[in-house]
Amino acid sequence: MQRSDSAGIGIGFYGNSETSDGVSQLSSALLHANHTLSTIDDVVLETVERLGEAVKTELTTLEEVLSVRMELVAATRGARRQAEAAAQYLQGLAFWQGVSLSPVQVAEDVTFVEEYRWLAYVLLLLLVLLVCLFTLLGLAKQSKWLVVVMTAMSLLVLVLSWGSMGLEAATAVGLSDFCSNPDTYVLNLTQEETGLSSDILSYYFLCNQAVSNPFQQRLTLSQRALASIHSQLQGLEREAIPQFSAAQKPLLSLEETLNVTERSFHQLVALLHCRSLHKDYGSALRGLCEDALEGLLFLMLFSLLSAGALATTLCSLPRAWALFPPSDDYDDTDDDDPFNPQESKRFVQWQSSI
Repeated sequence: MQRSDSAGIGIGFYGNSETSDGVSQLSSALLHANHTLSTIDDVVLETVERLGEAVKTELTTLEEVLSVRMELVAATRGARRQAEAAAQYLQGLAFWQGVSLSPVQVAEDVTFVEEYRWLAYVLLLLLVLLVCLFTLLGLAKQSKWLVVVMTAMSLLVLVLSWGSMGLEAATAVGLSDFCSNPDTYVLNLTQEETGLSSDILSYYFLCNQAVSNPFQQRLTLSQRALASIHSQLQGLEREAIPQFSAAQKPLLSLEETLNVTERSFHQLVALLHCRSLHKDYGSALRGLCEDALEGLLFLMLFSLLSAGALATTLCSLPRAWALFPPSDDYDDTDDDDPFNPQESKRFVQWQSSI
């Protein structure tokens, strides 16, 4: 019985640790995905604001400086239209903006529940360990009162073990059913919670060649608009600066803004690719379907072993009780007291021997 309990406690600690590791991996994946989504929104917002500021200031100033040359004004207005179009295309790339579902909140909720689950199982494991130790102590000392207390505690822990095993079995069955085909369930649930199109969600959850990038058209149009702006600015530099020295400052500022915008655009292309978010999705699934599920199975084994050992203990303690020597009811009497039954018995034996 004690070997079974010792093995069960070791298995329980291992299963509790594995489950905690799996949930921690899920939380980390959610936080990293939230960082990626937030970065996409921030880059889009900064780029759109930068282009809008360039349209309001540098391009407006440039039109005023070049007002006497209509062909240069037309080129400047063409750059303005392309900048406005690029800003409009880029603004549609912030697909997570305004979504009520927060991966950070989900990660915090999961972590909060996991902390209490982990603590509850540690307390249960320690309780089983203490019951085993004090049961051994009661049997070794042949202490009836300690055996009675441990019998009651064993009954309590037995009920807790059966209850935890039922909860673990239900969770393991549900989790294994989810892990058999998680993509469809997660896609439908995320679409219901966020309202995003299935094309976007399928692109990130599946991330294979069969699913095309839903942002490819906007990215292509944005890149063409930025390339057109760059070409028009180069033409203005060749034509306007030799004739209008005041045009040099806004043109250089526009060139710098365009370079920063192009760097942000390339960063945005990398962020919008499905690799990063799909990697987080795969990491979350591995945490749930490998570590957490494995930990649950070990916790079920712990509950089964501890329940079996405690049931055996409850059945064997009455037999051990019967083997205890009877308690001495006369421990408090004086050995020299002539009315002591044991002393009287010795006196009778002495008289018989005379």
